Amino acid sequence: MATSGFTDLHRLYLQAAISKRLMTEATAQDLYSRVCTVTEEPYDRENFSDFITQLNEGLNSVELEFRRAQDEVTGVPVIALTNTNGQKIAQVATRYSPTELEYFKHLLDAIIMADDEAFCISSTAALHEAGKLKNKENKAVALTKKDAEALLDRFVADQWFIQSTAGAYSLSMRSLLELQTFLKETYDDQIQECTLCMEIITKGQRCTVAACSSRLHQHCASAYFKNMARPVCPTCHSAWDGKILIGLSDRTAAPSTVWKRRKAKGTGINGNGAGGSADAAEEEDEEDDDN
Repeated sequence: MATSGFTDLHRLYLQAAISKRLMTEATAQDLYSRVCTVTEEPYDRENFSDFITQLNEGLNSVELEFRRAQDEVTGVPVIALTNTNGQKIAQVATRYSPTELEYFKHLLDAIIMADDEAFCISSTAALHEAGKLKNKENKAVALTKKDAEALLDRFVADQWFIQSTAGAYSLSMRSLLELQTFLKETYDDQIQECTLCMEIITKGQRCTVAACSSRLHQHCASAYFKNMARPVCPTCHSAWDGKILIGLSDRTAAPSTVWKRRKAKGTGINGNGAGGSADAAEEEDEEDDDN
């Protein structure tokens, strides 16, 4: 890390941020204020953005970066310390065994490829995925139901996934920010972006016209349509009612089986953008039975 411009203020803030990984911007600002007090540096709220820029300049050489976005559901500004390596899922590897990481990849693939842009997987389907795991020698290494349940709880606790009231697992803001490059490079056309903010979208609204590409976060839609008596799509200008959703509502149960959209060749869960034999077998829509 290039630390020539780093002070105790930068180092202490980074140390605290590493333990949190994902924060609301208000929390990040409060942390900055407290670190300034501890290091006896003058605190100025207006300097926070410049401070984060300085941190990112120093972190660039070790593939780390503070990224900002708005929470998909609440619209609250958040900031996360992310690993920018997009060639593999190095971001999650340090805390999990190879088998556990393979399970994470299976869940990630099922969530991204969920039919009709649901972008989630039910708890039943998630546990079923644990029975499909294989190691590098292509030998089965299935997790027990108990181990899979415990691991799902860890993924949620570590803020990689969130679990809805109805039990469905979907991507957290940490995943969307930290795995941003990986998701775009690996899934390409399967990943949707908000038409207004251009960030990845897995929860929000979409145009009523099936062929239209418009997708909007709830908070982006609220701001954009605020002064429109009759909202229209920002792309095709058709009437916009906001009733066709991306993702499922918090209380809507996800299907107990995994239905996957057609997958383009060369995408999959391997982390290098090149699909293996498992990916080729999943190029068609499929239903994974629980039998």
